Amino acid sequence: MATKSILLNQMIRERKKRRMSQAELGRLCGIPQSTIGRIESGQVNPNLATLEKLAEALSLEFAIKESDVRPDYLKRWDGLHAICYWKDEPVSEFYVSGSVVRVKRFVQHPVKQIFNQEKMDIVALSEILKRRCWEENRDGLAQILQKLGIAHYDPLSIVKKTHGVSYNDFLWFQFDGEQLFWADVATRNRYV
Repeated sequence: MATKSILLNQMIRERKKRRMSQAELGRLCGIPQSTIGRIESGQVNPNLATLEKLAEALSLEFAIKESDVRPDYLKRWDGLHAICYWKDEPVSEFYVSGSVVRVKRFVQHPVKQIFNQEKMDIVALSEILKRRCWEENRDGLAQILQKLGIAHYDPLSIVKKTHGVSYNDFLWFQFDGEQLFWADVATRNRYV
């Protein structure tokens, strides 16, 4: 047995609001009243053409949107953009679209560059970000994460909070919407 959709429930409400019988709606659509009854009771799932006829007869509009069924932990990467700096010098940037990461390198210097390819997936990017975080088994990590407002070890969340600043180099990340300089983030070493 089929189930009623939100759209179908809205059509039923609109038909009743207009004090229109199933037979009248059927005549307007060229659909037998018995079929209208089975559709409204959820016994039959109407095809798209039938839904369009019903909506038109009731002066309703609907649109079909593509649904993003990816889990939230994957959706959060989509559209992510950051610039990687060496002190105040931009050395590279990355942009995530879906699960593809595109990297543009401005500097080829091996000490200043953490990206070695121009295209990767979010798993590879996550590993790069993980190298800008503390080790997962570090003593006192739970307290540090709590201080940062992070519930569990997550490289993306950590780097967004700490900008990936490390005690042994001058690399850091600036994410969209931020206007920072090295002097602003260098003090983040207090978490280390």
